[in-house]
Amino acid sequence: MPRQDSSPRIVAVDAEGKATRIKAERLEIDLGDGRRLSLSFPDRAWGDLEIEADTASESEVPVISVQPGACNVLTLRVDVHHDMQPADEFDLLQTEAPPMLNLAVQKALEGSDRLSAPKKHQIRRWAQAALLRDVELTVRLVGEAEGRELNRNYRGKDYATNVLTFVYGEEAHMPAIEGAPLTGDLVLCVPVVVREAAAQGKSLDAHFAHLVVHGMLHLQGHDHEAEAEAAAMEARERDILRTLGYADPYA
Repeated sequence: MPRQDSSPRIVAVDAEGKATRIKAERLEIDLGDGRRLSLSFPDRAWGDLEIEADTASESEVPVISVQPGACNVLTLRVDVHHDMQPADEFDLLQTEAPPMLNLAVQKALEGSDRLSAPKKHQIRRWAQAALLRDVELTVRLVGEAEGRELNRNYRGKDYATNVLTFVYGEEAHMPAIEGAPLTGDLVLCVPVVVREAAAQGKSLDAHFAHLVVHGMLHLQGHDHEAEAEAAAMEARERDILRTLGYADPYA
């Protein structure tokens, strides 16, 4: 069986649209006046594409800037700075890494409920906005029957509710492992959320966003049993939803 070449395929296209396949590991583009742009390709079908700008004079410093031109277009610009003075050495600021979200989405839905369910990228955006620490999260989108069963089994209430939050490890009085992510589930009952959004005059995505944020805060230790706790949690929800572009859910 012949060996399959996993190296990237490079195709050069001229002004008339004629394509020519090139076998290369590096391309050098002469921009004139001693300026050169080099592209180094990975040696397989995945890896890093290195872009380097260079000039003929040591007094000239090439600076590469990248600007998005569209959702699938990046504009690469190379400027040349002259007579730049060396800066004194300094220590880079030590910044704390942002919390990470490991998300899985399950859809246990049929028919119109499935059509009304939010997409994974929406759920990720909403959950990420409320992230306070590393979290491994499963969001399960369910219908009325499963939502009612879960609410009855775990909360003793015989009806389907909009969102249920389950956290593992810490709630089970297990010692938290330092550096380990918090693990939990959010269960969203889609038909209940659809009915509530219509009754409250909210857009469906705004209501889903609020419930995901609300559930995420519960997951990470926020509560609303006491009046002061409820006020603090609601204020935080308003702030998070404002950053997402949604109106006050309690107005």
